[in-house]
Amino acid sequence: MLLSKSVMLVVLAFCMPQHVQGHQIENTENDKPTVVWLRPPEVGMRVDGVEINDGPLFKNMSYLASYLPQYTHRFETYPIKRAWAMISSNNDPSIVYCFFGASYREDRLAWGYFSEPTSINLPLLMVTSSELNQAIKSKEASQVSDSEKLYEKVSLQRLLEKRYKTVLYNDVKNAYSNAVKQWGKPSNIVTLNGLGKDLGLHTIDLIETGRIDFGYVGHKELNSLTSEQYSSMGVYQISELSKEIRGTKRLFCAKTELGKQVTESLNQALLDIKESHIANRELREINFVADGYPQMLKPIFNKRWEDAEDTFDIAD
Repeated sequence: MLLSKSVMLVVLAFCMPQHVQGHQIENTENDKPTVVWLRPPEVGMRVDGVEINDGPLFKNMSYLASYLPQYTHRFETYPIKRAWAMISSNNDPSIVYCFFGASYREDRLAWGYFSEPTSINLPLLMVTSSELNQAIKSKEASQVSDSEKLYEKVSLQRLLEKRYKTVLYNDVKNAYSNAVKQWGKPSNIVTLNGLGKDLGLHTIDLIETGRIDFGYVGHKELNSLTSEQYSSMGVYQISELSKEIRGTKRLFCAKTELGKQVTESLNQALLDIKESHIANRELREINFVADGYPQMLKPIFNKRWEDAEDTFDIAD
């Protein structure tokens, strides 16, 4: 049956706006600026070529990206030097390269924008020999909270002044090494080449063999302690290095107009997450897993996350 001319016109009038509207939506989606989240290769990361498609940090990045729907997001992995080079040479106005997990450094402000921290810092922890653990007891440590199973605090400066020995590794510069160099003497600092070693595990070995009395051990390496080691050795917060709550895991984007917009958008998203009890708890749990902390540190992580809720500002 042939349609009359008037019916055909009605049909066309009805269909054309839908077609045009759909085409416009498609173009809008394709024209979104692109944010490329960069990470170096690491354990637990699943990749296809350079594309990151699973793993704890992928979940962390994609959760934050879900609060930035105005952008198209890609998650890619490159060696660290390549990632920094991609950011510093970024000049495409429609794409911005951003490194997730960057520490704040003023010299980087010349070529990029930092977001606010997206996580928190846990206190720096030291492991002591069983002998030093017994000597410290309550006289050296200030208890913070048994009910929350938080670690006691011990003064690094006092231990060094009493000539207890620790270890530093060549070419490793951090807050712990700076403090040890400031307060220690050559007689109580063992300096070693750490090339090719898991420094945390090596430090634990040095304590067990009696070469040193205490040392800084990362949170992940603490998870390797056996129950026997954990019961005999002491694990303490370093009081002088455990005051900062705000984390250093920021998004660092190229110094372009888009990079500025993305970091500002993420800052607003973090404030929105903070205001939502459910979202705040979700991000806390995602961060704990992504940072690779052992379960024994969950109480102190939760406590410091709670303490940081009122300090979401750019300066930490």
